[in-house]
Amino acid sequence: MLRSSLIFAAFAIAAPAAAQSVPLGATPSSNDCLVRADASPASWIIQGYDPFGGSTPEGTFAVTFRNEGTGDCIFTPTFQLDHPPFGLSKGTGKPIAYALLDVTNSQDVTPRAGRSQRTPSQPQLDLKANQSRTLIYKLVANPDDVRDAGAFTQQVDLEAQDSSFRSFGGTRLLLGLNVLPSARIGLTGAFTMQHGHAVVDLGELRQGLAPVPLRLRVSSTGRYDIAVSSANSGRLRLGASEWYVPYTLAIGPNALKLEGASTVSSANDDGFRRDSLPIQFIIGDVSNRLAGVYSDVVSISVTAR
Repeated sequence: MLRSSLIFAAFAIAAPAAAQSVPLGATPSSNDCLVRADASPASWIIQGYDPFGGSTPEGTFAVTFRNEGTGDCIFTPTFQLDHPPFGLSKGTGKPIAYALLDVTNSQDVTPRAGRSQRTPSQPQLDLKANQSRTLIYKLVANPDDVRDAGAFTQQVDLEAQDSSFRSFGGTRLLLGLNVLPSARIGLTGAFTMQHGHAVVDLGELRQGLAPVPLRLRVSSTGRYDIAVSSANSGRLRLGASEWYVPYTLAIGPNALKLEGASTVSSANDDGFRRDSLPIQFIIGDVSNRLAGVYSDVVSISVTAR
C-alpha cells in the first residue's frame, strides 16, 4: 500500500519465464503451414500501477512465431477477444480501455471491435519451414478509466491468420493491469510554506474555535485511514518552556484530543474518492498564561485500504 503524509506547524500569539503455446485454432492447409506462437511472458500484466504517480500504465512484451510445418507460412498476427465486451475488468464497474501496439511494425492491433483491424499498410509475416520471427508488442491502459484498485484483466487469442482469416495456430494471452491501493493528501486554505512545512497562524490566543479556513484534501483509490500525531500531545507550547495551552484538532466531524496517536477512517465506500475535509483548531483555557508565541507540530499521513 502507498501512503502520503504531511507535516505542519500551528502557532498562536500570547504531513515466468516464456511459456510455450499449443497451436490455437489451427486448420489444415494445402501448404502444410503450422505456426507456434511463444509469448514472453504468457500473461501480459502491467504490475504495480499507482494512479496518483503521474506515469502511464504500460508494459512491453514479445511473441516469437515459428513455422513448424513443411510449407511456407504467410499470415497476419491477429488479436481476438475471448469474451466481449472490450476492456480490462475485474467483474464490476466500467472496463478500462487499452491499446495493443505492434512496436516492431508500428501498427495499432487493438481488438476494439472484437479483433484487430487490418490495414493496407500492415505487413504480413512470411516464414519458411522452421523459420521464426519475434515481434515486440506494447500494452497501454487508459489512466483516465482507472477508478478503483485491484486486478483488471481480459483474455485474448493471438492467431496467425491468412487473408481469409483462416488460422494456422496461435496462443491465448491474459492481458491485465494491477492497480495499487493508493492515496494522497494535501492542504488548502490559510497556511504558508516554511522549510517544507505548512505553517498555520491561529491568530491571537483566544479560547474557542480559531478562525482559520483550512481543509485537508484526500485523493484515494478507495477507503483510507488518516493518522494524526502531535509533538506536544495536543498542546501549544511556549518555546522550550513548560507553559502550554491545550487544544483539540478536528478533521471533518472527528474531534481528536491528540494525547496519543489518533486515526480518522473514511466511509466504507469503494471506488475513487476525492474528499475535502475541514480542519479546525479548538483552543482550550488560555487564562493566566505567559505572553508569547505558542506552537505545536502536527503530523498527518494517509494510508489506502
